[in-house]
Amino acid sequence: MPYLREIAQSGIDVELLTFEPGWPFSWTKEDTVLWRDQLSSTGIVWHAMAYHKRPSLPATLFDILAGAFKAVELSRRRGMNVYHARGYVPAVMGALSKSITGAKLIFDIRGFMPEEYVDAGVWTENGLIFRLAKAAERWLLRKADGFVVLTEKAKEILFPGSLDRDSEGRPIEVIPCCVDSGRFSPAETYFKLQRKRDLGLEGRFVIAYVGALGGGI
Repeated sequence: MPYLREIAQSGIDVELLTFEPGWPFSWTKEDTVLWRDQLSSTGIVWHAMAYHKRPSLPATLFDILAGAFKAVELSRRRGMNVYHARGYVPAVMGALSKSITGAKLIFDIRGFMPEEYVDAGVWTENGLIFRLAKAAERWLLRKADGFVVLTEKAKEILFPGSLDRDSEGRPIEVIPCCVDSGRFSPAETYFKLQRKRDLGLEGRFVIAYVGALGGGI
């Protein structure tokens, strides 16, 4: 959300499409209005759709088609001309939609989803779903008009030898995961010492890591 708020504050109209489990019944009317108003106050118009989880492949295909139709509708009704797709599944929605609307597609690749799912034990390497995902990846790399990756290494793997544009002149941006530092403040020395005493860590150098060590994120 911090990214979108900054984009909206720069004067760009932002329409956010999300898929929520159990929508709309899992949300109270009050919560829906609250979040819509909060996002609207920062220049973001929020649209929500139901997320379907099982059976895995048919549910994902259903959501892709529903999302693509919604994007086409929003493009025609709200004048959207750029799709920013964060991940593979939203990117497929965007690629299908752009073939109808002519909008530009930014493929925000994040991680290598097929390999990450194999590492996490969700998919089998070279299994049917893995191969379908890799085929979708190749298709998206052809269809997108611009790319965002997390690291310079990822850029080198996907676009060998490219600097800020690929061989077809499409822009590539390296944008690491960021944090809104304004939401955090350093703890007072007394509080840190007290916590170390509580945990039996007095006199020891402590490093706190907030993240994941395995493939399941």
